[in-house]
Amino acid sequence: MPRLEAEERAPALEEFMAGLRELRARAGEPSFRRMASKSGAVSHATLHLTVTGKRLQPWETVREFVRACDGDEDEWHGRWSATQLALAEDAPAPATAWWRSKRVLVPVAAALAVAVAIVVVTFLPREQPAETAEPAGPPYPGDSSRFVADVTIPDDTVVKPGTQFVKVWEIQNTGTVEWRGRYLKRTDPVDAGDCRTPERIPVNDTAPQQHVQVTVTVSAPPTAPVDCRVYWKMVDEADRELLPARQPIFFSVLVRP
Repeated sequence: MPRLEAEERAPALEEFMAGLRELRARAGEPSFRRMASKSGAVSHATLHLTVTGKRLQPWETVREFVRACDGDEDEWHGRWSATQLALAEDAPAPATAWWRSKRVLVPVAAALAVAVAIVVVTFLPREQPAETAEPAGPPYPGDSSRFVADVTIPDDTVVKPGTQFVKVWEIQNTGTVEWRGRYLKRTDPVDAGDCRTPERIPVNDTAPQQHVQVTVTVSAPPTAPVDCRVYWKMVDEADRELLPARQPIFFSVLVRP
């Protein structure tokens, strides 16, 4: 995807992103995949958006970017807050407030017309926002999970280029909702030179408080050295995320000759 030109962003946002790019440069220009591996909380694609997107990313995402570059969190939280405030101040004023900026007397008839218009607008159906916030909790109340163990391939296992291996996790249904028709879905796209996996893998039906093992077959890239860390989140058959507040599970291998 082509990078968004700086002039297409608000000046405050571009200045903030430029500062983050400078921070990353001072850290030795680590790859976004390496930064994601160091963070362990967000994907490399999300970190990439922090300095290339058209919107200010949430502080939680920016914080992981700063941590991955060994930046000062307090300093950057202040800069993020100032940028957020500047973007809010730059937003266009409501069109209905035009007369408040003019030092003139509004005729009574015109004032009544404006009042009627405001009443009409107030009772018209409101348009839904283009984007809605991610729900804070799971779609099914009482749904919950817990990572138990890496059954195979512990973190940072060394594997040979081009080899195939089977990763197995054990997780527990710690909620009150029975799991049916569920999957673990890979959260980041497969890049050239990355470990290759299915896009999603099935989770066997699991009763509350029971444990289940989930298996994925992985093909290591043919070249080395590569550090692979792949994240997964639980979804239903329609790819709806089911436990948005939970951290993703992942596997991490070091591909070496």
